[in-house]
Amino acid sequence: MDSSGWVSLRPGDRFARQLLAASLSRSVLDCHGAEVDADEIRAACLAAGEADPFGLRMAGARVTGRLDLRACEVPVPLRFRSCDFAEPVNVQGAILRELVITAEADPIGGNVLPGLLAAGSRITRDLNLSGMVITGDLPARAENRTSASVWLTEADIGGSLVAQGTRILPAGGRALNGDRMRLGGNVRLLDGFLATGEVRLLAMRLNGALDVIGAEFAPADGRALDLSEAIIGGSVYLLQSPVTGRRCRVRGRIEMGHATVEGEVFIRDADLIAPQAGGGIHFYNVASGAARIMLLAPRLSVHGTLRIEGDSIVHGGLLLPGAQLRGGLTLSGAVWNPSDDALDLTQATLGAGIEAPRVSIEGTVRLDNARVEGPVRMEHATLAKPGGHSAVTAVHLTAAGDVQFRGLAVLGGELDFRGASIAGIFNTEDAFLTNPGHKTISLHMAHVTGNVRLCGRFRSVGQVVLNRAVIGGRLRADGATLIRRPADAEPTVFEAVSAEIRGGVDLGWQVLSGTVDFTGAVTSYLADDPDRDWPAGSVIGGFAYGRLEGVSDAAVRSAWLARMERYDQSAWEHLAAVLRAAGDSDGADSVLVAQRRQTRRLRTAPRRFFDLLQDVTVRYGFRPQRAIYLLLALIAAVTVALSQPGVQAQMRATDQNALVFAPAGARPLPGEHQLPPGACGNGKVRCLSPFFYAVDTVVPLIDLHQRSTWYPVAEDNGVLLEWLLNLCTILGWLASTVFAVSFTRLGRAG
Repeated sequence: MDSSGWVSLRPGDRFARQLLAASLSRSVLDCHGAEVDADEIRAACLAAGEADPFGLRMAGARVTGRLDLRACEVPVPLRFRSCDFAEPVNVQGAILRELVITAEADPIGGNVLPGLLAAGSRITRDLNLSGMVITGDLPARAENRTSASVWLTEADIGGSLVAQGTRILPAGGRALNGDRMRLGGNVRLLDGFLATGEVRLLAMRLNGALDVIGAEFAPADGRALDLSEAIIGGSVYLLQSPVTGRRCRVRGRIEMGHATVEGEVFIRDADLIAPQAGGGIHFYNVASGAARIMLLAPRLSVHGTLRIEGDSIVHGGLLLPGAQLRGGLTLSGAVWNPSDDALDLTQATLGAGIEAPRVSIEGTVRLDNARVEGPVRMEHATLAKPGGHSAVTAVHLTAAGDVQFRGLAVLGGELDFRGASIAGIFNTEDAFLTNPGHKTISLHMAHVTGNVRLCGRFRSVGQVVLNRAVIGGRLRADGATLIRRPADAEPTVFEAVSAEIRGGVDLGWQVLSGTVDFTGAVTSYLADDPDRDWPAGSVIGGFAYGRLEGVSDAAVRSAWLARMERYDQSAWEHLAAVLRAAGDSDGADSVLVAQRRQTRRLRTAPRRFFDLLQDVTVRYGFRPQRAIYLLLALIAAVTVALSQPGVQAQMRATDQNALVFAPAGARPLPGEHQLPPGACGNGKVRCLSPFFYAVDTVVPLIDLHQRSTWYPVAEDNGVLLEWLLNLCTILGWLASTVFAVSFTRLGRAG
C-alpha cells in the first residue's frame, strides 16, 4: 500500500482475496484497467464479514460478466471508482450498507454502467452514481414491458441518492424508475447530470430535499420528471449551479399531481421547455392532450412557497388546479404558452399572496374560484397572446389582500374578475389594456372592500365593466383614457350599471370615443367635469349620488343631462333634489324647469302648447307669482276701462220688474228718449263699482254680484265690450288655474 491509501492489483492472485485484503488495510484496490470477473467481486461481497467497516473499495477495473448481488446482504460499503461494467449491476432485494459507483465526470466519454437493477433493495446509507454514463433499457422483471436504465422501485435508501455529473442515456425507455422509493436523505441531481429519458419518482417518500442543480433533462417521450403523489419532507430546488454556472434545463414536462412538499419549490435561473402537446400525460391527471404543459400539478400541496425567480424562462403551461400553496406563489422571469393557459390556479388555495412583478406571460392566467390569503401583485408585468378572450380570468376569486396591477400591460384579453371578492383595493393605475371589441376589465358582481383605481396614466382600448359591483371605497378614474375602436360593436367604453360605489366617484378621465353608462348606480358623491367627462350619448338613468363635488352650477348640470342618450325624468329630479339638499333651491327649480322643457319635446302638439303656456307664465309652477301678476294686471285693466265715462255709458242693469237702469251720471244712448230715474235707480239696483266689477270678472269662484248685475248694451260698442270682458274672464280663469296647479306641484315636491 502506498501513502495515498491505494494498493495495486497483483496479477495471478485471486481478486476476491486481494479486495478483502485491501479492505482490511483500509485501502483502495487499484486495478489499472485490468479485467475483473464479476463473480470475484460477488465472492468478496459474500465474504464481506471479514472486511473492514471502511468497505470494499476498488478503482480502474473493467468488470466482465454480470455482477449479481440479488438478495445478498453486504454489511460494509461497496465502492467502485472509475470502473467500466460490461453488463448491468443487479442488487434487487439486496441489503447493502452503501453502494457507490462513481467516476470523474467526462462530457465526451466516461465510465460506463449498462444499467442498475436495485428494485426492492435496502441501502443503509447512500447510493452514489456520480460521473457515470449509465445506459441500457432493462426491465425490472422478465414480464415487464417497461424498461429503464436505473431501477429503484420500492428501494429503501437510508441516506441520499447522489448523481453529480451522471449521464443516463437510455435507448428508448426511462432513465430512472423509482416508484414508491423511500429515502432518508436527499435526492441530488447535480452539475452535469443528464437524463435523456424520464426520471420517474412516482409516490416517492423523501425525508430530505430534491436538489436539481445545474442538471439537464431531455427525454424523448415528453415527461421529464414525474413526482406525482410523492411526499417530500424538504424542498424541491431547480437551480443554476453556483460552481460551474450551468443552468438547470428541463426539456420535458414535470408532473407533481397530488404530491406533497413540506418545504418550498424553488426554481431560479432555469430553462423549462414543455414537450409537444399531449406527450406522456398520465390518464388520471389530464383528459385532453391539446395543451402544451410544462408543470402538471393538480392538487399539489406545498407547505412553503412556490417560487420561480431570476431569469427563469418557462415555455409551456404551469397547471396547478386545486393546489395548496401555503406560502403563496412568487413568479418572475417569463412564462410563455401563447394561445393557451400559462398559469392555472383554478380552485387553488394560497396561504399567502401571489407576487409576480415584471413577469412576462404569454397565455392566460387562471384564478377561477381560487382563494388567496394575501395580495395578488402583478405590477409592471406584461400579459399577451391569451388563450381565448381573457388574459387573467379570476371568476369568483377570493383575495384577502389587494389586487395590484399597477403599470400592467395587457396586449389582448381582459382582466375578468366577475364575482370576485377582494378584501383590499383593485389597482390598475398606469396600466395599459388593449382588447378592441371586447372587455378590458370586468368586475361584474364583484365585491371590492377598498378603492377601484383606474387612474394615473391608465389607458383602456376596449370596455371596462363594473356592472352590479359593490365597491366599499372610491372609484378613481382621474387621468384615465378610455378608447373605443370605430369597428367595436359595443358603443360604451365604461359600464357601471346598478353598481354600488360607497366611497364616491372621482372621474376626471378622457373618453376619446364611445359612451359611459351609470344606469342605476349608487354612490356617496360625484366629482367630475360635466362638459369633459360625459360624452354625448351616455346613460345615467337612475344614477343616485349623495352630493356633487366640484361643478354644481344648475345650468351646466342641466346641459349635462340634456346630452344623455335617453331622457330620464328620475335623473333630473335626483339632480334637483341634490341641489336642494345642498341649499341651492333656485338651482333645483331651474333644473326642474329644464326637465319640463326636455319633456315638452316628446309630447304631442296640444300638450306642447299647454306646456309652453306654463313655461311662459309661471315656469311650470316654479314661478307662481307670475299668475298673480297677470290677475292683477287684468283687474287693473278692467278697472281703468270701466272708469271711463264712455264705457260706463254702455253699462245697464235690470231689476226684477224689468226696469233698466244706468250708472250714475250716464248719458242717454242714441235712441233712448229718457234715462231711468235716479243714480242706480235710487237704490233699486247695486251701484256699478269699476274695481269690484273687475274682480268679479277676472277672478273665478268669487261672486260680488257686479258682473251679474251690470252688462253692456248691444248698441254702439257694447258687443265689443262684452267680448273683451269675456276674454278677461277666460284669462283670469287660466291664470288662477295655473296658480293653483303650481302650488299643488310645489306641495308635492316639498
